[in-house]
Amino acid sequence: MIVDTLSAGAVNPVYPAIIRQTLQAIIDKAPHTLPTGKYPLQGDSVFFSVVEGHTRLIDEQRPEFHRQYIDIHIVLAGEEVVGAGVTGLPLDLSEPFNSAHDLGFCHRIDSETLIHLQPEELAIIFPLELHRPMCALETPAALRKIVVKIDATLLTA
Repeated sequence: MIVDTLSAGAVNPVYPAIIRQTLQAIIDKAPHTLPTGKYPLQGDSVFFSVVEGHTRLIDEQRPEFHRQYIDIHIVLAGEEVVGAGVTGLPLDLSEPFNSAHDLGFCHRIDSETLIHLQPEELAIIFPLELHRPMCALETPAALRKIVVKIDATLLTA
């Protein structure tokens, strides 16, 4: 998992090209002006969604993970706390993995670290990394964000 800003991430030479290119493409689309919805960049391989919702108390939000896609969570307005676990934690599924949506839910995240994201900040979450998005520590609030999906096979392409 990586924490950064949208503008710095788009030009960070350490990141794989597909991540830099995707972040720059989002910047080029003026993300604050986009309505909610799905925006394909490379078909089902790279796309993002602008979403609006409300955070939930951390104990009310289930930990999740993905197998196929890298997630990038970018806050546009509001504040988001993302619970995170180190790579390699046991995936104690609370229900069967949903392959159609590349989504698995778990009971908990052992040794959970809390990441506080402000507008223009992002978290890059790799496959099999447990995370708990859309959280608040005290008072749930409105949140406008982007969720990016990048097929992890593009990292080796």
